[in-house]
Amino acid sequence: MNKKKITAATMLGIAMSLSGTAMAAPEDAQSQDLESRIAAIEQQQQQLTKQLDALKKENAKLRKKATGVDSNKEAISDLKKEQERVKLSGFVRAQWQMDNRNDGEPYQDENTNNRYMLNLRGDLKINPEWAGHFEIESKQHYRRHSHDNKMVHEDGTIKRVWLTSHLKNGLEITAGRRWTPLGMNFTLLGCDTNGIDVTYPITQNGLRAGAFLYAMDEYPEADFSIYGPMIKGPVGHNFDIFVAYAKLTKDRDATVTVPYSSWDGTGAAQVANGNWIGSQAFILGFGTNVARNLRLSADYVRTNHSQGDTPGDTGDNNQSVVAKLDYKWTNPQVVGSFGAYLRYHYIQRSGTIWNDDNDGAMLRNSKGWTVGFKYIPWKNISWGVDYNISDAQMEPFPGDGENHPYKRKMLRTQLEYFF
Repeated sequence: MNKKKITAATMLGIAMSLSGTAMAAPEDAQSQDLESRIAAIEQQQQQLTKQLDALKKENAKLRKKATGVDSNKEAISDLKKEQERVKLSGFVRAQWQMDNRNDGEPYQDENTNNRYMLNLRGDLKINPEWAGHFEIESKQHYRRHSHDNKMVHEDGTIKRVWLTSHLKNGLEITAGRRWTPLGMNFTLLGCDTNGIDVTYPITQNGLRAGAFLYAMDEYPEADFSIYGPMIKGPVGHNFDIFVAYAKLTKDRDATVTVPYSSWDGTGAAQVANGNWIGSQAFILGFGTNVARNLRLSADYVRTNHSQGDTPGDTGDNNQSVVAKLDYKWTNPQVVGSFGAYLRYHYIQRSGTIWNDDNDGAMLRNSKGWTVGFKYIPWKNISWGVDYNISDAQMEPFPGDGENHPYKRKMLRTQLEYFF
């Protein structure tokens, strides 16, 4: 019995031992497999970490580069803004003219417009509402003036300096020395002045009302100013107006100097024996498109000069009319564009303050016709021709005492190079 128990116990122990050995072997294999997998994952993690670090460095480089690009973009944008603050433009003109202009000494200047001319304009933006401007002109003549047999050279100087503003409330202000127009065809005034004008919109479609004060600055002997109200702009779909009243700082019985030398050949400035302009004036002007590409504009001017205000008067001579018909217009940027015009003028001796004479084509104290044509043969190059025929020197000027009427004929051609 005991022997059987021992044998049974022995067999049980051997079985248990074998069973334990058999059970331990799979656990060790699984453990080794997990350790291998963990090692592989750790190795992959290290490789991923290295790749992540490399990507982070590359990203940092890209960010730095992008920051540089943005910085460059900002610098370029700032530079463009600065460039937009300063703009230069203008033209070079080569001009030839055949003219029998002969207003009597010292007005025998038929060669005045045989010249080369440079006009340079600068526009300087101060802020969104204000800007400064200047103009430089140089005129170099290549033919002598008949009255003094001299070649005239006007070297470039800053001839005009002025400020403009376009305020948020619609108010516009212009102040300084500039070429100043009054009228649709600049019949009341079209010359250099020193002064200021202010306008404000009174309708939604652009009609403006305002006032002006200009000191005459067209010739050195000028000794008067003008001031008054004006209304300008559209009053309908296809109708523009210009209405102004001007009061001189000289009375009708005052003397007003004239822009030419005395007749005695001394070269001294001559003072008129009286007021050869008048003490006040008004202008009525309009412009409208009468058909496609066809625009009509006209001015009527009247001063209060009357016969007897100056010696030698043969009448009041105090009215002016200018009417112009334009067909198309040129654009220096568009090769092949062209324009033509026909203009009538009747400017009595005392019928304007200082009209724009269009480089001598519309003389004071004359009446006649001008026809002109412009064409753009190449980009930014304009060729033009003008022909004028008129009755000139219709009335004597104060202090002259004599009349020198004649039939004036003028032919002009010019090339203009814009930049």
